[in-house]
Amino acid sequence: MSKLSKNIEINRQSWEDRTAVHLKSKFYDLEAFKKNPMSLKSFELEGLGEVKGKSLLHLQCHFGQDSLSWAKKDAKVTAVDFSPSAIEAAKKLSEELDIEAEFIESNVLMLDLKQEFDVVFMSYGTLGWLPDLKQWGAVVAKHLKQGGTFFIAEFHPVLDILDEKTQFGYFFDENTPTIKEVGSYTDGGEDMTTEYCWWNHSLSEIFVALESNGLKLQSFAEFDYSPYYIKGTVERQEGQYVLENRAKQSLPYVFTLKATKK
Repeated sequence: MSKLSKNIEINRQSWEDRTAVHLKSKFYDLEAFKKNPMSLKSFELEGLGEVKGKSLLHLQCHFGQDSLSWAKKDAKVTAVDFSPSAIEAAKKLSEELDIEAEFIESNVLMLDLKQEFDVVFMSYGTLGWLPDLKQWGAVVAKHLKQGGTFFIAEFHPVLDILDEKTQFGYFFDENTPTIKEVGSYTDGGEDMTTEYCWWNHSLSEIFVALESNGLKLQSFAEFDYSPYYIKGTVERQEGQYVLENRAKQSLPYVFTLKATKK
């Protein structure tokens, strides 16, 4: 097994461990979601827009809350994740809520559904798990119809270089080391230690990966807060989280990007 394949397998196992914790966490608040199946934030709702009647492929869907939220808005959803436990949980949630969506277990970089979609969607904390963005861009392009839309809402890569514990660089490093972490980014899991590998990607790398695979940038925006609580942040106003030790500084926390297949 190559070092890259080994690191991807380490990450898959990390998400197997995390999923069990996340399903019980207040962060994801599964019971509240079951009562009101809508987990999408304003960034993606306003940025992507109307999806009714459109086929939508959700990459790195975890256990499906965002996938089912799009399905609730009448998109025809297919969702993919490499964690068997997450896919199993997503299927059960879909059945329990009687919201139709198809969930598929697959490594995104190896994905070939032999189907094209109106929309390919990703959100929050996804790109850093991918070691090859050119291959990722090819997968996105392969699964988009001509004129179809790719949309991502993602944490800004600058955030990772501000993390004093991990101290990632801004630019991609194929030799990035594996990291051991107690718990997860959610509550819970205090007795759990996971190992994972994270590859930071600059904005230019993201743009090139899409453009070189035939996608044309339609819009790009950066935002000075996170819609989610991240460790070390405080809520400056409802639903807007900023780093406590840099609360007076204007920093990019999230970006959204929309592109169209030419």
